[in-house]
Amino acid sequence: MKKLIIACEILILFIVLAKIAVVGGIIKNSETGVCFLTVNEAVADSPVEAVPVPQVRDVVCEDRLSGERKQLSLLLGRQKELSDREDFLKSEERRLNSLRGEILSKIDRLQEIEKRLATLLETVKEIDDQKYRSLAKIYESAPPARAGAMLEKLDSRTAAAIIMNMKSKKAGAIWGHIKPDKAVEITREITAQVHSSEP
Repeated sequence: MKKLIIACEILILFIVLAKIAVVGGIIKNSETGVCFLTVNEAVADSPVEAVPVPQVRDVVCEDRLSGERKQLSLLLGRQKELSDREDFLKSEERRLNSLRGEILSKIDRLQEIEKRLATLLETVKEIDDQKYRSLAKIYESAPPARAGAMLEKLDSRTAAAIIMNMKSKKAGAIWGHIKPDKAVEITREITAQVHSSEP
């Protein structure tokens, strides 16, 4: 019986020294957060059941573990938040890629329409030019006084287009029979048409 009491005293002494070492920082916890030896574990491992030992909580271990649990909880929450955000961004990326495809196809269609319109405009311009060349020949064959009077009655744009398609000698002869105010308007229109046709 005496040996059993000595063994219990040695065990209690060892537990007290271990607690002092843990509190004093001599023995560090491992990275897994397991304490060196808690009071409850020491009592559970002891062969003596006759000596009642009160349940004591290991404050140092619980404080460290609760901090790590909080950090783990925060990290898990942040990980879920980042995962949700990543899923949202992936769905947005898919939606934007779909919109991009639609926009590119519409741009292609608009470019085709633009080419067709440019061809039509070119055809219309060629028809207009041919029409003005024909009218210029008619005005060139008329007497200058009569051609000048007819050109005065036309709008400035049409008159300018006809005069620009005439031979310069015939246009000069007709020019002398146009009123000065109308001649100034036609000249402005000719100048505007020349500037608009330059590249």
